Amino acid sequence: MNNNMKQLIENLQQSDGGHILYCFNDLESYIENEATFIITGVQQGDHILVVENDRIFPFVYKKLQLHLNEEQLEQVHLMNNFDFYCFHGDFHPSTMVHYFLENIEIYTKRNQHVRTWGHVEWGHDDQVSFAIGEYEKGIDKLIKERGLISVCAYDDCRVPVELKTNLIKHHGILITDEEITILANG
Repeated sequence: MNNNMKQLIENLQQSDGGHILYCFNDLESYIENEATFIITGVQQGDHILVVENDRIFPFVYKKLQLHLNEEQLEQVHLMNNFDFYCFHGDFHPSTMVHYFLENIEIYTKRNQHVRTWGHVEWGHDDQVSFAIGEYEKGIDKLIKERGLISVCAYDDCRVPVELKTNLIKHHGILITDEEITILANG
């Protein structure tokens, strides 16, 4: 397991949560970090809502099976990221924030803690950049209100500079494959 990610998550557990931006380049590092995030959360008793694509999650799941038993694996809840982010046919910010809230309230109504890992992907629509920025702004507010630990993961080579600048404004922590940076708004 990635010790830097494990330490970060353990520290956030003792605070009031955190909104983490993860810009990755190396798929192996990404899979390792995602698995570490999930394992650490489950071992601390939380449920994990994982919004991931069908190509990557089987690799993550193999790592989870090495560290979690069947009962613990039931605390991991997978949603396909295309289905999640395009649930209403487009990436509309207020609809997406509401949908995110609906999905986490399932657990909070049962007095269960939930963490989220969302791999944000989109097609070739340049208009989506603005919508993603607005979505992250709404999610940031929600995460702070609820004291959640939430990772928003982006393939760095697909994120235009202006979107990355906007994303940095709405996250408290930036993770890359090599380092963890606490941001000014964190």
